Amino acid sequence: MAKYTVEFYGWEMEAMGFSLTNEMVEEIETMMKDFQADELWEIRFEMEDLMDIWDPDLFHISKPFYNDTFWGKVLDEEGNVVLEMEYKDFGDTYENVGDVDEIYPYESYLAMPHYRDDGVDNVMLIIDENKGGLLTYEFESDEVPTAKDFSLMGGTVDTPEGDWDFISRIFFKDQLLEDEEYMDNTGKASTMEIYTHDNRIIN
Repeated sequence: MAKYTVEFYGWEMEAMGFSLTNEMVEEIETMMKDFQADELWEIRFEMEDLMDIWDPDLFHISKPFYNDTFWGKVLDEEGNVVLEMEYKDFGDTYENVGDVDEIYPYESYLAMPHYRDDGVDNVMLIIDENKGGLLTYEFESDEVPTAKDFSLMGGTVDTPEGDWDFISRIFFKDQLLEDEEYMDNTGKASTMEIYTHDNRIIN
């Protein structure tokens, strides 16, 4: 049984969900007017006077985007690259793992106030996008891995404007890869929106 390391690259989302009271929404809109901000992100750091924008109370995840920017390479114990694989090369999760939805719960996060059952009136969503190195995992195999040995399970952040799709789990054959280490990457873009109890979107 040989040891391998797999490195994944592509785009990543850091998604943060915050609950806001109606009063907080009013204060944020007033703040936008005071700072003559056309878009919500322009007052992101000024909002620290109102709330801790780095400590979301609904959800906080860092996950790769589920799209064709995702790719990987496998290295052996000597650091030699034995496999490079693109998004289109990955295997089928149901063939590798089985009925994956029965084994692993689907991961989703709700940024839609009207569909929540916890009394949240308004949701603010911040998604910071990064690109470059994402994750590394170590695993063992008695054969040199192929791209079809790896497969993905998706997840979503659900908003009134559509879903943000991310990779929730990565498998080697039927084994869930765990104990990941994060790699260095750089910022790409940011999205900041508030979904209100009265069906408005502040962005």
